[in-house]
Amino acid sequence: MFVMYIIIVGCGRLGAQLATKLSEEGHDVAVVDHNPDNFSRLSDEFNGATITGVEFDMEVLKSAGIEHADGFAAVTNGDNMNIMAAQVAKTIFKVPMVVARVFDPVKGETYRALGLETVCPTTSAANIIYSKFMIRNEESHFILPGGGIELVEVPFHPRIPATTIAEIEALDDFKVISLTRDGTTTFPKGTDVLTDNDQLLVALHVSDLPRVSAIFHLNER
Repeated sequence: MFVMYIIIVGCGRLGAQLATKLSEEGHDVAVVDHNPDNFSRLSDEFNGATITGVEFDMEVLKSAGIEHADGFAAVTNGDNMNIMAAQVAKTIFKVPMVVARVFDPVKGETYRALGLETVCPTTSAANIIYSKFMIRNEESHFILPGGGIELVEVPFHPRIPATTIAEIEALDDFKVISLTRDGTTTFPKGTDVLTDNDQLLVALHVSDLPRVSAIFHLNER
């Protein structure tokens, strides 16, 4: 596995969820927030670093190790804060992969035109940001966002020859991004056992869609 160093600014629900997921998967993560109380949202499984300070301050970001970061996610509750932090990461420190959460869709279009990756604050925001990092660095033929990667929601049922996330990912070249069960969406672990009617959000290359469709019996739905 390619181990990345990722900085997340903003330790709200989204930031904490994203940081915990990346940390659990073995990546090096640093979380920056101006309010140290927000770090309590991180799970017990998080083993990365926490830095207290203004999220777009260059000295604070340097102390977080931005000069050797592979990825940067700005997910505070303010559009302006996120964009300022993202611009600092992209233009000054040349971080390869920068993503900003933007609440205003009009602003989102403007910033995308400037070359900044943005996501809207939907329930899938953490999944989408995570998939951008994973797809960019996965040790398979997954390629960059915008180059043929699709996110597809697929159902699990007992006819699929696998019982865990790890087993189902071993069937072909795709990555399970999230698991929805009884209306609750989580980041799955490889050991999670799947049950009938689970919904999986899968990242795959468009050329692999026919094979993946066959695995999940999508044409029979």
